[in-house]
Amino acid sequence: VSAFLLNRSSDLDLSLISLSIEQTGFASRYWDCCKPSCSWTDNAGAGNEARECNLQNEVITDHTAVSNCLGGPSMTCYSQIPWAVNDKLAYAFGAVPGANSEGTCGKCFELTFTGEGKYETHMNQQKMAGKTMIVMASNIGYDVSGGQFDIMIPGGGVGAFDGCTDLWKVDIGMRTGGLLYSCEIEVGYNGTEEEMYIGRKNCLTNKCKEAFANYPDLLKGCLFLADWGEAAGNPVHKYKEVECPAELKAKY
Repeated sequence: VSAFLLNRSSDLDLSLISLSIEQTGFASRYWDCCKPSCSWTDNAGAGNEARECNLQNEVITDHTAVSNCLGGPSMTCYSQIPWAVNDKLAYAFGAVPGANSEGTCGKCFELTFTGEGKYETHMNQQKMAGKTMIVMASNIGYDVSGGQFDIMIPGGGVGAFDGCTDLWKVDIGMRTGGLLYSCEIEVGYNGTEEEMYIGRKNCLTNKCKEAFANYPDLLKGCLFLADWGEAAGNPVHKYKEVECPAELKAKY
């Protein structure tokens, strides 16, 4: 697990019932091609397992299957990519902290971005202000700190385990931070706000298209970070637990 990241309709507002007090954290990003930890029955509980796929991206139902990252046949399904509902709302899957009650498979959290960044605040992070993401926990990260949500984004960095490089045989950027971090280095940190904002978005768009030209689902997930995600690294958010939307439950 590595370092990320219109008005909602009235019926959606009614469905997102707050279950906890709002707290502060930040969003990172990763995609390691491993079997999600919530696909193991011991982690999720019988009947609550996250879906898993074989190396051809076909859903499998054997929750005892060994992870791709350990040489087995099970990996994250490409359907776990994030997607925009509208300009201000998105849905995603991710890893949540494993050291406390947040680390529970199948829980959902509402992240509302503040416009600040964990390590830097530039136009990319500022453009995230007011955007909301609903994240469903399909993975538990014991290297994820309190308040951190590691969003599953293709090309977001493989982190501790790399099941992607041998599988895809494409350039997926830095091990931590992925393609966006590679772009941040290439664009640099000394330009004007406008130059860095446009430069990072354009760079990430190009790298996504190059890396995932033969993987349309993964391309959509990668471009999500460049478009809806404003190519913003580690944006700060307020978060709280909410009821899971049906759209996320259907893909869990």
